[in-house]
Amino acid sequence: MRRTDFSLIVLFMPVIFGAFFYCSKQSDSWINPVDGAKFVRIPAGELEVILKDAGGEDSLATILFPRDFWMASTEVSVEQFARFVAETGYITMAETDSNKFNWRSPGFEQEDNHPVVYVTYRDAQAYAQWAQSDLPTETEWLYACRAGTETTYFWGDSLDEEYFWHRGNTLGIGTRPVGTKPANPWGLYNMIGNVREYVTVCDIRYRNRGISWTRCASYRTRQGFVARDFVSSQVEPRLTECKESFPYLWDDDRGFRCVKRNQ
Repeated sequence: MRRTDFSLIVLFMPVIFGAFFYCSKQSDSWINPVDGAKFVRIPAGELEVILKDAGGEDSLATILFPRDFWMASTEVSVEQFARFVAETGYITMAETDSNKFNWRSPGFEQEDNHPVVYVTYRDAQAYAQWAQSDLPTETEWLYACRAGTETTYFWGDSLDEEYFWHRGNTLGIGTRPVGTKPANPWGLYNMIGNVREYVTVCDIRYRNRGISWTRCASYRTRQGFVARDFVSSQVEPRLTECKESFPYLWDDDRGFRCVKRNQ
C-alpha cells in the first residue's frame, strides 16, 4: 500500500435536515424530543482511512473531525419508526410495492424494542428528516464505530461473539433488542451486529456498514461458495468510491441510526 504524504481530507457536511441544534458541551448525552432517541457525544478527532488515488492505487489519508457531533446510541427501533408512521402517514417503499415482507411483518417475530428492518435508504432519510436529524456519512460511521481504538474491532482484533449478534448466536431467526451486547467506548450499541446500517457515501451512492444478525465470519453465499472475513470488511476504514450502484432496496437485515451535528 502506498501512503499519500500529508494527505488530509477535512470532513465538512452541514446539517441537511432539521432546525438549528446545539447541546451544551457539559453534557455527554442528549434525548431527541421528537422520537425519544438517546444521542451520545462523538468527540472531535481524526481517522486514518484507505482510499484509491488518481492512479487507482490504495493510499492512506486522514479524515479530520474538527467538531464534536452526536450519534444515536442505538439503531432506530420498531417503536420509534411506528411513531413516525403514525404522525406522518408515511408508507415505506416495500409496502408501496406490495412486497411480501415489510417493517410491520418482516417474516420473524419482533418486539417494539427491536431494530426496524425492511426499510430503504429513502425511507431512512424520510425518518431522519422527521426526527430533525440526519443519516451518518460513511466516514462518521467508521469513526464512531472505532471509538478511538486502534484494533480491528473496538474490543480487539479477534472475533468475540460476546460483543455482537450474528447468525450463530441468534440461531438465524431474527434481530435482537437494540441496546444489547456491550457498548463501545463512546456509548454506541450494536455498531457491529444486529442489523447493517445505512450510511451516506455521496449524492449518488450509499451503502450498509456493520454486519447483521444474518451473517458471521464465514458463511455460504447464494452462489454456493464460502465467503470469509465478512465482519472485518464491514468495519475496515476503506472508503467506498462514489459510483452509482443499485443494491437491494430493502432486506430483513438492514436498518439505520441517526446523527445530529452541532452548528
